[in-house]
Amino acid sequence: MNQKTTDGGAALPIREETLKDHQERMNRVMVYIQQHLDQPISLEMLAGVACFSVFHFHRIFAAFTGETLNSYVRRLRLEQAANRLCHTRESVTEIALSAGYETPAAFTRAFAQLFKQNPTSFRKTKLVRLVTQQQTIIRPKQMEVHMKPEIKKRTDVKAVYVRRTGKYQTSAKEAWEAVCNQAFPKGLVGPKAEFIGISYDDPAITAEEKLRYDACITIDGDVKPEGELGVLTVAGGNYAAFMHKGPYENLYKTYQCAYGEWLPASGKKLREAPCFELYLNDCTKTAPADLLTEIYIPIE
Repeated sequence: MNQKTTDGGAALPIREETLKDHQERMNRVMVYIQQHLDQPISLEMLAGVACFSVFHFHRIFAAFTGETLNSYVRRLRLEQAANRLCHTRESVTEIALSAGYETPAAFTRAFAQLFKQNPTSFRKTKLVRLVTQQQTIIRPKQMEVHMKPEIKKRTDVKAVYVRRTGKYQTSAKEAWEAVCNQAFPKGLVGPKAEFIGISYDDPAITAEEKLRYDACITIDGDVKPEGELGVLTVAGGNYAAFMHKGPYENLYKTYQCAYGEWLPASGKKLREAPCFELYLNDCTKTAPADLLTEIYIPIE
């Protein structure tokens, strides 16, 4: 098999080297898309981010993600719009425009095609569902304490990460195994490193097989991406930080309390950035009941 010697003297098979190179480039593209969903995104622009020719980029992206570029961006924008329908009081017109649609009618057609409901019906259905969950899950005696977050202002931090897609209970475990197996041997994990999980999608909105999870370890200085080990910036800004104690499987209860109880009563507005979880102790050395996790919800 043909091999190519790297600067460090190690020889990698050409095919493996090419795969790692494509992973690095696609990581950059997907991070860029996530950070610019509210802005115009063109094929030419993303091809430049990936350093591929426009002619080849579309096919490479589709092969890597299983979706065409247009369908991928459209789906993420519509899923973001669905979240805003559930958690904000913005009008359908405002949400349609922010999702990149010129008219509410065009937005409604696209939304109904994906979710099998028009935006107004979807909002009513989901709000009823959230209220029902709040009554059945948050209201039992052990959950009656009204959670009050700590409002924190964070600065941007760089992190190495590995992404996995699929059911969060599975994808999170796989992502953490992958990022730790690469970051620790490379000496990238400093004494002040933060271990951050980013769940981009709501399982009630996004199909299970498309749920995106990034396992991130913050770093100091510059690190070059390598294969699936990417580099991203965890956005700074204002956050409502909720402390969750207990198994990770129960995190959704804290999310429901935050979104269903605290947010409507707080008067706060959500900011266009993903939530993230900051894991404060080591799950391999800590009993599930004693695990501490801070949930950060971005607010204006």
